[in-house]
Amino acid sequence: MISEKTAPRRSRPRVLRILRLGWRQFWRHLVAGLLVWIPLITTLWVSWFFLNKFVLGIERLIKDFVTLLNHAGERSPSLEFLRYVPYRFGLGFLLVFLIFWVTGFLTRYIIGLEIIAFGERIVQRIPFIRTVYRAVKQIRDTFIGRQGAVFQNVCLVEYPRPGMYAVAFVTSREKGVVQEMTDKELVAVFVPTTPNPTSGYLVYLPPEDVAMLDIGVEDAMKIIISGGAYLPGVPDRIEAKSDLDAIEENRPAM
Repeated sequence: MISEKTAPRRSRPRVLRILRLGWRQFWRHLVAGLLVWIPLITTLWVSWFFLNKFVLGIERLIKDFVTLLNHAGERSPSLEFLRYVPYRFGLGFLLVFLIFWVTGFLTRYIIGLEIIAFGERIVQRIPFIRTVYRAVKQIRDTFIGRQGAVFQNVCLVEYPRPGMYAVAFVTSREKGVVQEMTDKELVAVFVPTTPNPTSGYLVYLPPEDVAMLDIGVEDAMKIIISGGAYLPGVPDRIEAKSDLDAIEENRPAM
């Protein structure tokens, strides 16, 4: 028979296990919610940044230019007709559409390619701008050449020291200046940080030090963002059931 003094003590481990289980479930649901909303929020933020800075920025420039023309018409009798130049909202959207369409049209013909090449020669003569332009152009060409698949495979590497493992991405197997300098066959691997996978470290490793993982890039991103809480192919209900079984096994006999 259990005394009144020992019963509360035995029930404490059970309460702690239940609290731990509740906290794990709460954390899993929170991470799952973040994984759903982060791509959507990022997409909306990038779209709004482009719309606000570029499209609406051109819209504001057109409005200011039309206002400047109206003021010039008010000050000068010979330019009085400028007072009646109208402004209509949407001219910025139309101008952006025309810029993209005309650029695409011109790039399909030799004259358009010559104009673009001439513009590139001008840009490449500006000290700071040419460095940024070359870097962005190289990144663009890389995306186009690989059809956007910069992260080729998911892998596991020993980083930052032997015995510690990090989920990483193979970005290149091609021979470049690093391989020529070291005279070794090296694989370019990007090791992202948690929970922000957009930052990380670029390391070059021998192929034998890179262990390929049989998961997709999306699952690897979920693992990194969740700090390892997300387990590909393992439903939450299996882990929850095992925790409940552990509680039942350690329940004190009545």
